[in-house]
Amino acid sequence: MRRKLLVFTLLCICSLTAFAQEKTIQGKVTDENATPLSGVSVTVKGSAKGTVTDREGVFTLSVPDNARTVLFSFVNYVTQEVALGNKTFIQVQLLTEEKALSEVVVVGYGTQRKKELTGSVAQVKGTDLANRPLQGPDQALRGQVAGVTVTQSSGTPGSSMNVNIRGTGSINASSQPLYVVDGVPINTGSYSQIGVGGQTLNSLADINPNEIESYEILKDAAATAIYGSRAANGVVLITTKRGANKKTKINLSTYYGISNVAKKIPVLTGPQYVELVQESIVNRYGAGILPSAIGLVGLDNAPSTFPTTNWQDEIFTQGSVQNHDISAQGGNDKTRFFVSGSYFDQNGIVLKSDFKRYNFRLNLDNKVTDKFKVSTGIGLSRSVSNRLSNDNNIYGVVSTSVLLGSHIPAYNANGTYGRDPNSSTENPLANAYEVTNLVANNRILANISGEYEILKNLSFKSLFGVDFIGLREQNFIPSTHLQAVGVRGDGIEGYTQDFNWINENILTYKKSFGAHAVAFTGVASFQESVFESVFARAQNFPGNQIRRLSAGSVRVNASSTGSSWGLAGYIGRVNYAFKDKYLVSGSLRRDGVSRFGENKRWGTFPAVSGAWRISEEAFMSKVKFISDLKIRGSYGRSGNSSVADFASLSLVGAGVNYLQTAGLSPVQLGNPNLGWEESEQTDIGLEMQLFQRINVTAEYYIKNTNDLLLARLLPGSSGFLTVTENIGKLQNKGFELGISGDIIRREDWNWNVNFNITFPQNKVIKLAGSPIAQGFASWVEEGKDLGSFRGYVVKGIFQTQAEINAAPVHSSATRPGDIQFEDLDKDGRITANDQRIIGSAVPDYFGGMTNSISYKGISLNVFLQYTQGNEVYNNTRAFAEGMNSIFGQAASTLERWTPAKTTTTMPRAVFGDPNNNRRNSTRWLEDGSFVRLKNVLLSYSLSTSLVKKIHVSSLRFFVQGENLYTWTKYKGLDPEVSTFSVTNTSPGTDFLTFPQARTITFGLNIGL
Repeated sequence: MRRKLLVFTLLCICSLTAFAQEKTIQGKVTDENATPLSGVSVTVKGSAKGTVTDREGVFTLSVPDNARTVLFSFVNYVTQEVALGNKTFIQVQLLTEEKALSEVVVVGYGTQRKKELTGSVAQVKGTDLANRPLQGPDQALRGQVAGVTVTQSSGTPGSSMNVNIRGTGSINASSQPLYVVDGVPINTGSYSQIGVGGQTLNSLADINPNEIESYEILKDAAATAIYGSRAANGVVLITTKRGANKKTKINLSTYYGISNVAKKIPVLTGPQYVELVQESIVNRYGAGILPSAIGLVGLDNAPSTFPTTNWQDEIFTQGSVQNHDISAQGGNDKTRFFVSGSYFDQNGIVLKSDFKRYNFRLNLDNKVTDKFKVSTGIGLSRSVSNRLSNDNNIYGVVSTSVLLGSHIPAYNANGTYGRDPNSSTENPLANAYEVTNLVANNRILANISGEYEILKNLSFKSLFGVDFIGLREQNFIPSTHLQAVGVRGDGIEGYTQDFNWINENILTYKKSFGAHAVAFTGVASFQESVFESVFARAQNFPGNQIRRLSAGSVRVNASSTGSSWGLAGYIGRVNYAFKDKYLVSGSLRRDGVSRFGENKRWGTFPAVSGAWRISEEAFMSKVKFISDLKIRGSYGRSGNSSVADFASLSLVGAGVNYLQTAGLSPVQLGNPNLGWEESEQTDIGLEMQLFQRINVTAEYYIKNTNDLLLARLLPGSSGFLTVTENIGKLQNKGFELGISGDIIRREDWNWNVNFNITFPQNKVIKLAGSPIAQGFASWVEEGKDLGSFRGYVVKGIFQTQAEINAAPVHSSATRPGDIQFEDLDKDGRITANDQRIIGSAVPDYFGGMTNSISYKGISLNVFLQYTQGNEVYNNTRAFAEGMNSIFGQAASTLERWTPAKTTTTMPRAVFGDPNNNRRNSTRWLEDGSFVRLKNVLLSYSLSTSLVKKIHVSSLRFFVQGENLYTWTKYKGLDPEVSTFSVTNTSPGTDFLTFPQARTITFGLNIGL
């Protein structure tokens, strides 16, 4: 009995002791948006003690006094361990599985953790850009990454974007980056055969940005050289969304918005225009000379009798944009899937311009066995656009809204289009309504891969992918249009297809032993692209209703072309890490490309890089404010093979016919030593994290591009004018700075800032011979920027004849009111030798800044884009302020010089411009700097408790504005402009270009 009592007493003492050694902790669990999470499992590690959070994410738990770690787990979120210590209240923010994956960066032929990177790789997450009215993935990169210039050179729906990573890397070959979607290098550029002006089609617009999980931008040679002969201009890796081991979730996203032109050019009224024309004739021919005396019809009457038509008001309209996207994502431990469908529709701010796109995507992953898995992905798209002639096109809609005088009525009394009898400039409304220019493109992006784990650390993956483009164009200009009235209607049809396939075989070995970690990647890559096109044209139609070419009685053209190229590449890469703080990487690629000469068909592209994670050193343990610190450096070579498929071969051309006998003739001199352009790049970078919340990345790079493909002049007696050789050299260098972090990170609200700035420098080192004139005033010269402008320097306005007599000779017809130009060579005459470099389209710096602020369920995202120090050559003003012919004129010409108004910078109006006041000069060069409020997004997400009541998992409403305001001194419609679209040698030129729209959209996201 005593023994039983003793045991009972001891048990009571132990129980009381145990009870006395427990303590109570409390806390709150939220997601990364500070939304409370209900039902989160909270347990003490190593024990059965636990609880779950309530509807507000709050929990209370009794834990043993010696408990060290508490685990937080929730479906679709990453389990988090929190050291308990002496804490009695714990604030936890769980990351979604997708958030955790973002810490893994996609690189060429694999992935790496961010901290392991030795090269320059920037990541843009698809979630950060969701629901913005983007036509394609290239628009998504604008202002997001240091060193990446993205120019939307026109507001034309579906038009091309100009993307340069660390500067323009070529003169004649492409300077656009290589795009790789889910491991498949894809077709880019414009496949159009019909010219409508400066703007071209954008094949990247076929891809739905809402399908994209992440973008990785490979910038330095250490990152890009693994793609060898195609990577000199950088690489953009696009990863689409995939399934996950979780309950199926259906997401619906939809938005609708309206668009308007942000700015118009003020123009003269009809009476003001006629007064200017009459004044210009008097200034040229003397008083009393009427317009009819020099052949101008209908301009003799008093100016007040003429009507006024503001053509910009006629052609600019309210546009719209809408997008509807539905997707399902889920799976289990064996099979995972992502499926989505979307519809995008944009009506432009100019009459009859639009772009529509239909997308479908299915991604599947299946774990066949523990060692073998299969992945597939297929993306289908169809895009349809109504194109307009514009941008350096006298029959364009925006073009003629500036070029046609305001004294012409929109419609005549009989309902026909009003036209100027003294000009070939068409009525802008006729350009919009009468011309058909329809483009339809069908595209397939597909891949399938199998991966087998040979050994525990050794795996083999084989991928096969295809990219198929089938584009059809229909163009018809009716006989009622000035452009086709002489040929009784003009019809064109074209069809283009490009089938691109690739097979890549990847062997990967990864092993950690002690303080060492090594990874090896070996790749054998084979790719082929087969291109075909058909083009036909007919004229002289019986009417304008039947527009098929079979109705045209005169067959002007019927031709077909075909081409192909192939690539074989062999790659090896080794990554080594010691104690996770000393990192080294090296790669070597050997490529053979069919495009180049037989003596230069194969090339070798090495790269080496290293990094030191200083923060892992013992001496940094006392520096508490630095959470992470890494310096890295790299060197490597990569190539540019974006040239014509048969550039190295001697070619003959067909069509040299005589008396219906077919003939051939030599058209190109071959060069067996023709090779690719080669880029050498050195990069030094620093990455630092402060206070576990602020990330800083600073980089300096030098990129030398050698062996540029240029045309060397030949003596005419050879039978050829030029031969393509590897001659030129370019240099790009610059400094990049990126700063991001949480300014405020609290329970209820957060403020995150992401800022980047780039200071680029560009120089042409060597050319094949003399400088090259491009565009209107663009100029390529050794020692100067690629993007320079050349012209005369305006000194002022001549005020008196005596001043003219004392100045260098301009013209025998020079009079007071004409422009005086600088005599730079001091020879007493103004000649072509008095031109010099007057500016550059290369900015001093550019970048972007995003502010993201959230308070409970409310979020505000503000994105600013900026560029500083670049010039724009405003050739639109050369026509709209030229005052020398019968083109429409801007209201600024009211400030023109007259004997009564001499304190002005605007010259006199004089018909025919005998002093050539319109010549290329500093008169048309403007500061193209701007700061643009690119996007503002305001959203509200319902709380967890509210969405449960309506039986959905999430519900978010949003409103956003795109291109809301632009701070700039530029006088044109849009400072972010390039008449020649994707161009290396003529950037920053504005000539009658379709501007970007200001857009307001409203939408919602629903999760089921």
